[in-house]
Amino acid sequence: MSPVFLVARREYLAYVGAWGFWLSLLTAPVIIALLIFGPVLLARAEPPRVLAVVAEQASDAAYVTNAFAANARREARGEIRAYLEAAAPAVVPEAIAAFDAAPNRAAAIEAARAVIVRQAPRALAAFPNPTERYQLVIPPEPDIAGMRPYLDGSRALPDGRALYGALNIRRTDGAPVIEYWSVNLSHEEPSNIARRALRLAMQREALSAQGLPPEEADRLDGFDPQVAQFDPRPSAGEGEVTLRQRAPFYAALALSFVLWSVVFSVANMLLSGVIEEKSNKILDTLLTSVSPMQILIGKLLGVAMVSLTLFTFWGALGGGLLTLAAERAGESMFGQIAAAFLEPRLLAAFIVGFIAGYLMYGAIFLALGSLCESLQEAQTLLGPVALVLAIPMMLITPALDNPNAPLVETASWIPIFTPFLLLVRAPSGLSWLEIAGMATLMGATVVVILFLAARVFRAGVVDQVSISSWRGRKAKG
Repeated sequence: MSPVFLVARREYLAYVGAWGFWLSLLTAPVIIALLIFGPVLLARAEPPRVLAVVAEQASDAAYVTNAFAANARREARGEIRAYLEAAAPAVVPEAIAAFDAAPNRAAAIEAARAVIVRQAPRALAAFPNPTERYQLVIPPEPDIAGMRPYLDGSRALPDGRALYGALNIRRTDGAPVIEYWSVNLSHEEPSNIARRALRLAMQREALSAQGLPPEEADRLDGFDPQVAQFDPRPSAGEGEVTLRQRAPFYAALALSFVLWSVVFSVANMLLSGVIEEKSNKILDTLLTSVSPMQILIGKLLGVAMVSLTLFTFWGALGGGLLTLAAERAGESMFGQIAAAFLEPRLLAAFIVGFIAGYLMYGAIFLALGSLCESLQEAQTLLGPVALVLAIPMMLITPALDNPNAPLVETASWIPIFTPFLLLVRAPSGLSWLEIAGMATLMGATVVVILFLAARVFRAGVVDQVSISSWRGRKAKG
């Protein structure tokens, strides 16, 4: 039996036999699902934020109250429209027209729902039920000084709810001044809503002073050109860009973060493993019958098989769920995004990126581990490597904004960055020839890194070269 295979089998069984492996196997999908859907579920589960408006002039309070009602209606309209564009595009015009014709927010949601009941009943199952982000209540005290105990949490409102914030609107030289009181110091949306409402009120007052009807300000504020986005590539057809076309970019973003996390985690497993075996003299025993190069390749293959086991389980589970969701791509937004994960270019980029990224960074981490006597020493060497790993993560957001930007395109051809940036660029029309070219370049780089890593690994495990010994020789010199 090949020595490389024996080392690989030993590494594989060592990891698979640990209870932590099975814990990771079962809990990782749950954790990933919580990270993806948790914020959405928490946002929907959060009750409306209770606000109070205190104003010197009743008209200012009315302007702000109406603005919050209009904002809640606009958010509900946007959520329903986004859902219908993915689930039932044919009924969007009629449903939105019914929504706009209704007198208030609650009636508008029911009017849109009624259209779905008649025209597309299959889309009714996942029809959104938008919740209000803010709920305005009568101030518990007539001024902001009396309301401070309610705002800092010392007292609750008569109905038992906590007061999230308060808008205190006063007039200085005839102009409104907005004071937003809340313990949530980073949240500015309520004050921005009030500012837009009172700016419109000031425009009404200015027009009225010039002898023009104040309603003219509302007409001017209502100007809102329609915007449509189109893809000029022949393969995109003539239709407007929808969620179906944008979904691959969201999928690429998620997969790039998964790939980065997996490569870094697996490479770190190799690093800690070789340090432990070196400190326990296990490598010395292996070297009596196996060469350093065979140990290096065997360890890479063994941990690669561990990763393959994880991906087989996660892929079967996730692939089944994604396929099920993709079959309903015309019925839900989740289905549209799920279908994007099955796009051939994305899958090819992920597979190529993982293999090349794992071999490159795994070999580098093994070489670094062979030079260290302890994990503490390894930390001193991991700093530069971590900085290199962080660079593609910093480029992912600009890559989503412009995948073909010169900086992003150039960085994607740097082999140590390619595994992550290739994923982000794949949905932007990257040709199979370019993907093959990047894969070839990464393959050549893997060979070079393996050769160099093997020499470093041999020096570390055979010649006993280490960071501490090098420091000792430097100190004596």
